[in-house]
Amino acid sequence: MTNDFYYSEPSSPQESQSPCIEDQITTHSLLDYLKEELRSVEIADTQHYKSERVSNFLQVPLGIEKVINFGSLVCLDSFLYTFTILPLRATFALLNVGKTLNASQKADILKMLLFLLTKPSRMYHGVRGQDNVKLYVIFNALEIADKLCCSIGQDILDSLFSRTRLTQKPSTTPIYLALAVIYAVAHSLVFLYQLVALNVAVNSYDNALLTLLLSNQFVEIKGSVFKRFDKSSLFQITCADIVERFQLMLMLTIIACRNLIELSGSNFAFLPRAFIRSNTQLETIFSPVVIVILSEMAVDWLKHAFITKFMHIRPSIYGRFVDILAGDLVSTTKKIGAPVDLAPKASRRLGFAAIPLGAFVVRVAVQALGMLSDSSSIDECATLPPSALQRGAVVMQWFVWLLVCVVGWLVLLAIKLLLGIRLSAFAHHRQAEAVARRTEDVLTNLQTPIGEGNEDKDDRIRSKQHLSTRIDDVPNAPTGKIPLEELSRYDMVKRIW
Repeated sequence: MTNDFYYSEPSSPQESQSPCIEDQITTHSLLDYLKEELRSVEIADTQHYKSERVSNFLQVPLGIEKVINFGSLVCLDSFLYTFTILPLRATFALLNVGKTLNASQKADILKMLLFLLTKPSRMYHGVRGQDNVKLYVIFNALEIADKLCCSIGQDILDSLFSRTRLTQKPSTTPIYLALAVIYAVAHSLVFLYQLVALNVAVNSYDNALLTLLLSNQFVEIKGSVFKRFDKSSLFQITCADIVERFQLMLMLTIIACRNLIELSGSNFAFLPRAFIRSNTQLETIFSPVVIVILSEMAVDWLKHAFITKFMHIRPSIYGRFVDILAGDLVSTTKKIGAPVDLAPKASRRLGFAAIPLGAFVVRVAVQALGMLSDSSSIDECATLPPSALQRGAVVMQWFVWLLVCVVGWLVLLAIKLLLGIRLSAFAHHRQAEAVARRTEDVLTNLQTPIGEGNEDKDDRIRSKQHLSTRIDDVPNAPTGKIPLEELSRYDMVKRIW
């Protein structure tokens, strides 16, 4: 056995055909090989490119929070529109019933009628007795049902409120109204069961169900990170995260308020244990809520950070997403009677179902008011007869609740107007600078992918040439991409989020 061996550099197919291949083979001893290993430079030339990946990875949470917060405000504006502006528009339209109603006034009346007809049945409590495995299945089943209902419901509502149907085909309106009522009731029931399942997990007396809820959130990372995405898919994921964050915060707020109402006059020892020790009643009630919200934020940060890292997408793309949502809030028409409030248009792009969610909140609010009224008892030691005392208490109670509802509606109307004005001003400001950001985004597409050196670029181009031959494509197959400005959440790009 000899200590010499043959060592050669890898060669390309063209080089293998060269007659001088023997000149490339050199003989080294073990000592020479050891010297080369000790003297070799281990720092690759491409490592300085990786610093941009780390920098972008750390900038993604700030970018995703900006677009999620803006989108959540858009959802809130559309949500408040259902309670404040829509009743006023429907009332003004009903006052002009004797006159000829235009398509917009007919749509307002139908929206309000649909909102009033959406009365989901009472909340069932069968979920309370389920174990962890069944509750995990319920979480995932309700999430799928929410997406399916929102996808088909958006088409049903757009068909019901379309100008062509209201003006040229009014005879088919009752059919689509019945379909819309069925959809709205079904979607509201999905929201109700989501609230029950979330309430069971948050108010569990041990940490098992809350841990299950948190682990279910982190499973979302596994289903999203290790897949190939483009900017269109990333935009749809962002829209889904916006709606999910808003609905989660709304339901957690409802759960916290219900806990305050239920336990306002009871011993707080009956409250569930949270992950951390709490000294005050508010900390005991809101600590599980804060934990769930923080975990959802962490999941969104990690998911988007790794997606942008693997797909070589820079964090500036989230600024483009804000521009797209802001563009929906800016009216491009100058016609008389053009809608001033364009939040419903932005909510359709996000896939936000305002009417079923509003009916769901009304159902929960009525139940909460009933709980408050039941908590007020009549003084049995009073000198007045019970019948007279009860009649006076009922009248006073109805007057107080009516006053509370009127004041609450006025407060919501003021919040809606202020929020709409601020969103409109912000949208106009963003649109004034959107052209420069759109040009920068086009130039970014021409840049080298993040962390890619010259050798990596050559390998990528060579692989793309081998994998992108036209002979493997179906004849007349569509190859164009949907522009981001025309993309909505439920457009099929690669999958539905």
